[in-house]
Parts: sequence; structure tokens; C-alpha cells
Amino acid sequence: MTTLPEGGNAPLSGRSVRIRVEGPVDVTALVVNPDGKVGGDADMVFFNQPSAPGVRLDGRALAVDLGALRAGADRVVVVASPEAEGSTFAGTTVRFAAEHDGGSLEFVPSRLGAETVVVLAEIYQRAGAWKVRAVGQGYDNGLAGLASDFGVVVDDPGSAPPAPAVSFTKGEDRLPVDMRQKLNLRKQQVALTLTKHGMTGLRCRVVVVLDVSGSTSSLYRKGVFARAVERVAPVAAQVDDGAEMQAWVMGSRAERLEDITIGTLPQWLAEYAAKRYSGAGGANNEKAVIEDVARYVAREPLDLPTLVLFFHDGGVTDNRGTEKALRAVEGEPVFWQFIGIGRSNYGILEKLDTLTGRQHDNTGFFALDDIDVVSDAELYDRILQEFPNWMRSYYPPGSAALRGLG
Repeated sequence: MTTLPEGGNAPLSGRSVRIRVEGPVDVTALVVNPDGKVGGDADMVFFNQPSAPGVRLDGRALAVDLGALRAGADRVVVVASPEAEGSTFAGTTVRFAAEHDGGSLEFVPSRLGAETVVVLAEIYQRAGAWKVRAVGQGYDNGLAGLASDFGVVVDDPGSAPPAPAVSFTKGEDRLPVDMRQKLNLRKQQVALTLTKHGMTGLRCRVVVVLDVSGSTSSLYRKGVFARAVERVAPVAAQVDDGAEMQAWVMGSRAERLEDITIGTLPQWLAEYAAKRYSGAGGANNEKAVIEDVARYVAREPLDLPTLVLFFHDGGVTDNRGTEKALRAVEGEPVFWQFIGIGRSNYGILEKLDTLTGRQHDNTGFFALDDIDVVSDAELYDRILQEFPNWMRSYYPPGSAALRGLG
């Protein structure tokens, strides 16, 4: 049997997964869409509603038929709450175990206490394959609060957590009115996403990398990269103490640009994103920018993690060099989130979730056919989905970097 650490994941074989939860708990399963929400109340499987397409609950056991999930579902979230009403997990041990055609695995959350509900694990689809991830994220506002985060309508709306507070960001008063309005709406959505993933107090450094290889010219002309940067700036506004992002471009070589601040965002977009930046050459050199960003992080150390948002249009040519570079920086406090926006060959980037031989899964990848039709809620959910799991794997319990995580 394979034992997963918090944040660890493993591939699943076959279409049938048999799950057992041990401990004095009630079990719930949520069938979730790519935007992190259920499709409706029927997607919540619990003792009063023990089945949904592809999922059946029998006591503390779940039978999941991955091939029979409803259309559009790409994740099953397994949740536990104390059996005794009003209790917490203090002094309680809960064990999650799963069997599939490829073997069996288990996970035991190690840091439960005052929580009244916990997300034990999630079964999710990535690049056409199914995997299981150990989560261990606790909530202290009960199953109703968690259900509301995932879009389930609960009978008592007063039990749902209040909307997270969003504070003034330095420089936002200098923005055009429409850009400022969008910024504040998006900051609110980022705050909601952070709450959903148990990261309400997250502090980190944000770095953005833009692909400027020759094939990106039309995307720059159409404003795709400019809109992408504008949409991720609210992430930095919520999690970076200076509300800024360090910026690089990747062409034949890596080149650092001026930092992005909220107050100078319109000018930065006009200078660097209104058209393709040609000063770094026209080929792909992922290795160069990975190494350059890693050197910067080493020169400018923080007691906080760094989240790299790497917008890439595809066409990776040096798969071996890119993989080697990412493996070489595995021990650094950096998570590399690649975002495909070119509908092209992403090569090694599409295999990042299945790379073996790493102590910490320091990479994530997802591709968007058209970033403009993806909602802010879905975009931020996908950007932040794997980051907290890496943090829990990378940092030891009690680390200052983990204070913002639930």
C-alpha cells in the first residue's frame, strides 16, 4: 500500500475506485466541475442523498465509477465531518484509503484539531488521466460553510462564511475607473478562491513570465497577453505585501522587465504587452528563464514562497532541457504554474503532473483554448489549486510560510 503525504498525488488505474474512511466521522462526496463548483445540489452525496451518477455512499465507504460521472464533472472531493454533532477533530484520527486496479493507497491528515469538517482527498482528471491527491484541508465553520464554497445551496444561508474582506491596494486610485472597478471585483474573487482553498492569510511573492517567441505575435496583437496580465494582477494585490509582480519574458533568452505595480499597470501593459517584445529573440528557451528566475529568488530570499505564473503559447522544442531545469530547482521555494494559451504543442509541460523522482511536485500546468471565455472564478481556482498542496509538502509543519494556510 502506498502512503501519500499531504499534497501528494498518485495516478489511478481503471475506472473503479473503492474508498474507505476510518474514524468516528460522517462521509460526504462532492462531484465538481472544472470551475471548482458543483453542478447543483444533486452533486452532494451524503447520508440523506447517498448516490449520484458514478458515486455511491454506503456508510463510510464510497464506490466511484469514473466512467459514469455526469457530463462535465472532472473531480470528486471526499469530505469527512465528526459523527457527534458539535464536535471537532481534536484527538481524532481519520484515515482515508482507496483501492483501484493499480493497487491501494492511504492518507492520514496530521494537523487536525479545531476543524469541524475536512477535505480528505480529491479524485481529479488531468490531461485525460485520473489521479488522487491527499488534501487534509480543514474548515472550522462546518459542512454548510464548505458546501457553500463549492456552490451547494444550503438550507441555512446564515451559516455560510461572510465574504472575505478586500482592502485598498496602493496605487489603485491612479487607475482608470473601469480598470479599478474590474480590479476590485477580481480581488474579491481571488479572496473567495483563497478562502475555498484554505489560504485566507496567504502571503507570497508573485512572478509573471510571458512567452515572447515568434509565434506569439498574433496573440499580442489581439491583446490576449495584455488581458492575461491584467487578470492576474489582482492575485498579487491580494497576496503580495507590495501588491506587485516581478516580470520576465522568454524568447531565445530570458530577460527581466520592469516590475508590475497596480498604479503603473496601464503603462506597463502599453509598454510590454500591447505588442510582442522583440528584445529577447524569437525562439523558445524555457531553461534560460527558469534558471534566471531561480537565481533572482536566491539573490532576494524571503521567508515566503514564490508563485511563478508562466503564460506559454506552446511550441516547446527543448523538452529535455526544460525538464532538467525544473528538476534542478525542485529544492527552491518556488512553484511553477504554467498556463497554456496558444492551442499548440506544449511538450513536456503537459507531463509535469506525472514526472516521477521528485520529493516535491513543484510544477503545475493547464491549457486554456480561449482565456477570454474562462471566468475569473475558474481562472483563479486553476491558478491556485495546486499551490497550497506544494506549500504543505515543501515547508515543515510550523513554518512561518504556512501561517496563511488553514
